Amino acid sequence: MATPTNSYTLPSHLEGDGTRLDLQHEVFRLLLNNNLLSTPTPASFSGQVLDLGTGTGLWAAEFAAEHPHATVLGIDLFPPSTTPVPANCAFRALDAEKDADWDLPDAAFDLIHTRMFLFLLRDPRAMLRRCLAALRPGGRIECQEIQQPYRTEDGPEGEDTPVLRMARLRVEAARRCGLDRAVTGRLAGLVEEVGFGEVQVEEKRIPVGPWMEGERMKEAGEKYRQCMRLGMVAFTKTVFMKGLGWTEEQVLEACDEAVRDLGNGRVYAPIKIVVATKPASSSLPAASADSPLV
Repeated sequence: MATPTNSYTLPSHLEGDGTRLDLQHEVFRLLLNNNLLSTPTPASFSGQVLDLGTGTGLWAAEFAAEHPHATVLGIDLFPPSTTPVPANCAFRALDAEKDADWDLPDAAFDLIHTRMFLFLLRDPRAMLRRCLAALRPGGRIECQEIQQPYRTEDGPEGEDTPVLRMARLRVEAARRCGLDRAVTGRLAGLVEEVGFGEVQVEEKRIPVGPWMEGERMKEAGEKYRQCMRLGMVAFTKTVFMKGLGWTEEQVLEACDEAVRDLGNGRVYAPIKIVVATKPASSSLPAASADSPLV
């Protein structure tokens, strides 16, 4: 696990969370029509790619396989577990927020990808500034982030359910721990504030359970319900005990109630995809062609 001073409050894939993370990856594939990004990236793309918070490494490995001329680096707190890994993909275990030096040259990357990452940080603005410095002029970032808390299409009468009550409490508990779980709602503004341009925003919804129309969204909803079932205690335990002063017994009881409620009603996770470009006029130096990235 991460150290107590770190903002990451979930178990790693090495501690049994890999199934949830890989299911989450499959959900996003369904959400993006089997693509890895919302922005078109041709198979001939030959740039340097950074996957922040790579988890099991599945996104990085699949992007490398689909773009054999690209060079992909995934970084995370814990060594990724995905195998096999294409030759043009590599991983490093480091704390992207806490480590002062990524040991990577500035202006080295053409593309940076994040997914379900920024809302876990103590200072997302500082991370976005670091991303800006890491990109070459003209390079882009794509952030695929959840906008907490969960919502419902069932109107005010559908708000008072175990899943939605817990979702709201989770945001408050994290706030008391110094974490802004609702930062995604301001993400587009933050991206622009730190110096990115050409900011584009796309909003999507992941259903909790197979209630949306269309086979693809039904499959996504069922898989996301499984994600929530597998991660309910991990999402909740640390922040509730630290932020709300709950006992472990109280947390587990509330989690059991919420798990039983999963799939009831038209509950969904709002997703915001923010794509932005580093201005071509940036004065940051470009990395040399032989800069060691992987």
